[in-house]
Amino acid sequence: MEFGTLAEFKSALREYSIFMDREFKWKKNDKQRARAKCKKACCDWEIYCAKNELGNSFQIKSFKHEHNCCKEMNNKQANREWVVSKLEAKLRIQPTLKCAEALDYFKQEFGVHIEVTKMWRAMEEAKQLVEGSERKQYAKVFDYAHELLRSNPGSTIKINTVPSLEGPPQFQRLYICLAGCKKGFVARCRPFIGLDGCFIKSEFGGNLLFVVGVDDNNHIFVIAYVVVDMENKD
Repeated sequence: MEFGTLAEFKSALREYSIFMDREFKWKKNDKQRARAKCKKACCDWEIYCAKNELGNSFQIKSFKHEHNCCKEMNNKQANREWVVSKLEAKLRIQPTLKCAEALDYFKQEFGVHIEVTKMWRAMEEAKQLVEGSERKQYAKVFDYAHELLRSNPGSTIKINTVPSLEGPPQFQRLYICLAGCKKGFVARCRPFIGLDGCFIKSEFGGNLLFVVGVDDNNHIFVIAYVVVDMENKD
C-alpha cells in the first residue's frame, strides 16, 4: 500500500487504530520513514512505512497485523483534532446535535469514549468551522444592512453601537422593518399589532423582539424585529 505523503499514512494509521480499538506508539518518526508499535509491550503488532524513491511516494514495507492484546475504550489516538474533524462532518448534516448525542455517536460509530469536557470544547470548535465565528460575524452587520437596503428599497434599518477606545464600536441593537412587510401589513392584514420576544441562545446572548400582525388566513405576519442586549422600557 502506498501513500502520497507521510502525513496521509499517519492519518490513515490513526483511523485504523481507532477502528481496531488499539493504541500505538512511534518507534521511529522522521521525514523519510515511520515505524509504529502497539502500546502494549506484550503485543507483536508493528507497521513500518518508508519513502519509495522509484514512485516518489511512501510505501508500507512491513506489517504485523495480528494483535494479541485486549481492546481499549479510552483510545488516546482519538485526540481533539480527530474528534473535531468527525464532528464537523456530523454537524453539517445534523446542526442541532447535542453534546449527549455526540457522545453516544462516537461510542456507537467508532467505539471510543470521549470525556464530556473534551467533547464540549471539540463541539465549540467544530461549530465555528461550520457556522463561522460569531464575534467575526458582528463585524459584517453594516454590510448586511446595506445589502438589505439595496435589495429592499424603502426598508427601515437602524443600528446602534457603543463607542470603544481600544477598537471598533461595539454592537448594541439592530432594528429592521422591510419594505415588503410594511406594504403587506397595510394591504392585507387586520388592524391588529402584537408584541413578543425571545432570548437569543448564542455566545453573546441578547433578546429578539418582534412586532406581528394577522393576515387574511389568520396566520402570523411579521412586521418588524429588533435585536437588543436586554428587554427594558427604553
